[in-house]
Amino acid sequence: MAKNIMKITILYGSETGTAQDVAEQIWKSAKRKGLECSVSAMNDYHIENLDSEKMVLFVVATTGQGDPPNNMRHFWRLILRKNLPTTLLTNLKYGILGLGDSSYQKFNFAAKKLNKRLMQLGAKELLPIGLADDQHDLGIDAVVDSWLEEMWTKVGNTFNLSTIDLINNQSNIIERFHISEINRNFMNNEYCLTHDIFMKEVSTNNEEKVGTIIENTRTTAQDHFQDVRLIKFRSDNINYQPGDIVYVRPKNSPRQIERFFNILNDNNVQLNPDMLIQVTEKEIKVPNVLKQILTLHQIVEQYWDLSFKPRRSTMQLLSVISENELEKEKLCEFTTASGQEELYNYINRPRRTILELLADFPHTTSKLNVKLLFEIMSPIKPRAFSIASSLKITENEIHLLVAVVKYKTKLVEPRYGLCSNWLASLKEKDKIIFWLQKGTFKFEYDKPMIFIGPGTGVAPFRSAILDKCALNDNLSDCVLFFGCRNKEKDYHYKDDFEYLSLQKSLNLFCAFSRDQEHKIYVQHVIRNQKQLCWEFLNRNGNIYLAGNSKNMPNCVREEFVNLIKEITKSTEEEAENFVKRLENENRYQVETWS
Repeated sequence: MAKNIMKITILYGSETGTAQDVAEQIWKSAKRKGLECSVSAMNDYHIENLDSEKMVLFVVATTGQGDPPNNMRHFWRLILRKNLPTTLLTNLKYGILGLGDSSYQKFNFAAKKLNKRLMQLGAKELLPIGLADDQHDLGIDAVVDSWLEEMWTKVGNTFNLSTIDLINNQSNIIERFHISEINRNFMNNEYCLTHDIFMKEVSTNNEEKVGTIIENTRTTAQDHFQDVRLIKFRSDNINYQPGDIVYVRPKNSPRQIERFFNILNDNNVQLNPDMLIQVTEKEIKVPNVLKQILTLHQIVEQYWDLSFKPRRSTMQLLSVISENELEKEKLCEFTTASGQEELYNYINRPRRTILELLADFPHTTSKLNVKLLFEIMSPIKPRAFSIASSLKITENEIHLLVAVVKYKTKLVEPRYGLCSNWLASLKEKDKIIFWLQKGTFKFEYDKPMIFIGPGTGVAPFRSAILDKCALNDNLSDCVLFFGCRNKEKDYHYKDDFEYLSLQKSLNLFCAFSRDQEHKIYVQHVIRNQKQLCWEFLNRNGNIYLAGNSKNMPNCVREEFVNLIKEITKSTEEEAENFVKRLENENRYQVETWS
């Protein structure tokens, strides 16, 4: 097969791995076209080579309030150097695909900043920046797929290259790794025997740590619709500040693992959970955790996400191996532009998992083997939680407030959040692997503070309030607006906040939305306390808001615009500009999630 000469470099920046998944998807697409390409995290790339590149594709996720992800930050610092000439990258053509969430104010900010900086250094856009939105019905694929299609057209036209797929059949599946089964008789027990396969990473990585569960209690009433947990764990030599977050690595449940093997066995894919597997580099760098010999059961339990929603690329790979006419036709339809509504109704609307997909396509599933599973399955991504504790109060402890995700769709079986349900299952003395990261909130204790934290959004504010109390013992310049459904059912940290209100002068106002006929939300309570809020803002105070991204953040912001308009007798435009100034000066900070 003749190969094109020009090399395409694919670089990604990602906190949890989604950008890496997409980057490797692009890499596979390039390989199918016979193009020479490489893929790596931005921080692993030798940046001194950038000025000699002809074509670079960037896949960039945005974290927090517009921050670049960890594995992009070193790269970002280097290209921001002021002594770089504006003609440095004049020979470079590039494309940027941003992965973001429009519920955040600084949507795809890292990708936009990178785009601007590359232009400043003389690089030329191959095509307009793609801004994928996790809030879209089809998720990021709604933008990713069309962007990739346009990108390959531009690559072909610009560089006079053929971008027609040259590899289409099952015998030429693009594999990232060499996967081999190891004979146990020749191993001398040199494979990973520990219960947690990431433990080896902890011993070589200063960031990752092991915590021991000391408490896991339900904070909501037993008859409340939602199970929310206060989870406390202890670890030596930890250091964090209020507003910081903790990433944890969850595991699949025994029920899901059993179901995985049952689906494969029912379709004549005979895989022994105790088989030993070795993963070595083929064309993509092997993740550190896979550089040890593991059992298939360990990989299924701790590496593959059995709850992930299959994407269009999953359907594409399955369609290649399928030999059943009806199943192949349906899988192929899911990969076409005209089939995206059908794919949405099948996967996204009911939130169907990879296991359910494999069960629904038994003839295709029967063609799977371990090598193909490594291409079809997605790694478990770490989950982030706001820290709810203060080291000044509870030394060497981290407290989390976790809403256990369980809900119904049109499917018979309820949907379960992988990480929250795993955390809820932990018992005292169980171990947890985690690492800490700077959060988006920047608390200023010397200024008045307005906290708005309905539901589990209150977690980072408990951390800040406890921390400030330990320093000052007086919370009269703090106001907390908390909201939940019922005072007696889901009032998180009730004892803490009421004690701080009575004994330490915390201004505490609660909205219990279902305790009366008409619903009361935090924005309504803010309206009732508009004079106090204005007094705090007038004294150079800051606003901090955290919680679900659906309606609350916009309603609260609108309430502050109305509050300022009414008290200062200003116009709508003047009040809006006032709030915009607060946001631009980092005096109105927001952290939301969907």
